[in-house]
Amino acid sequence: MTGGPRDDGPRLLLRVLRPAFVTVGVLPWLVPLLRAYLPLGTAGVWLDAAFATMCHRLPERSLVLAGVAMPVCSRCAGVFGGVALGALAAWPRLSPRRHKLAITAAGAAMLADVVTQDLGLHPLWHATRITTGLLFGYALGAASICALRRDAGGEPPLPTG
Repeated sequence: MTGGPRDDGPRLLLRVLRPAFVTVGVLPWLVPLLRAYLPLGTAGVWLDAAFATMCHRLPERSLVLAGVAMPVCSRCAGVFGGVALGALAAWPRLSPRRHKLAITAAGAAMLADVVTQDLGLHPLWHATRITTGLLFGYALGAASICALRRDAGGEPPLPTG
């Protein structure tokens, strides 16, 4: 028998996780703006502190928006933003194997930037940090939503190659 509450689990998970990915992905960009323009008080401190365990937050590697430092570095900000965009677009619709390759390629590009920057081969470039983080986050977000769609039966299975 199909169609029971048990079959709705993946669909419910998709309906919950997609907006959650978008919300969490946008938060690092919104927190400094909210703190700059709204009297958030302790709530603003808590919003900022929620990211403290996720990132080194070195001042020279973090962007400042509206006079307030972002709660994560520029690379992490790119990852978060990429997850939000990937969850929104969920494109391209690739096989699980190709999604893994996209995640690996984006991760390799991000790692290359980390290594070349830390070896002093180039200075700290926020644009590169954001871009490589964005590519990696996008690949993760898109792959996650596409996998959830497949599990929910919203997309026909793709070949694994």
